[in-house]
Amino acid sequence: MPAHQYETLFMLDATKVAADADAVKQQLHHILERHGAAIQVSREWNYNQKLAYPINKQKKGAFHIVYYTMESTHQQALERDFKLAEGVIFRQMTLNIEPKWQEAILGIAHNEHGKEFAVRGMQEEAAVTTDPSAIGEMGMEDHGHGHGGPRRGGRRPEPAEKHG
Repeated sequence: MPAHQYETLFMLDATKVAADADAVKQQLHHILERHGAAIQVSREWNYNQKLAYPINKQKKGAFHIVYYTMESTHQQALERDFKLAEGVIFRQMTLNIEPKWQEAILGIAHNEHGKEFAVRGMQEEAAVTTDPSAIGEMGMEDHGHGHGGPRRGGRRPEPAEKHG
């Protein structure tokens, strides 16, 4: 089986990371290496991020990102072990990196300013608001047409005249 390049973003318990970040990082590395992963980059993403809602009664999370190479047949067992480490790992998201993007992504990951670049992009994306008028008339409400589907753009049909 050929090895694949993966990126996993972890949301960790911020209190445990604040107490001993190196031990938490070693725990992550141990889980990965136990499944045959070769770690290329492992770094802090943001260790003091306020969460949108509490997770495990915590209001802050510590984000850590790891890039590694591993056989795809081991990925399911690895994901199961991530779930078993729930005392430290609150959430995780793993992406399979396409070969054509590996060099560019790892170049940014190795760069000292890579983290700031990514976090700034997330903050700019969160600040973007959508103007409801730009979406168009895509409402799902029923306007007396007898169907509950989405409304198509354009004018409403005029009622037929009654001759009598």
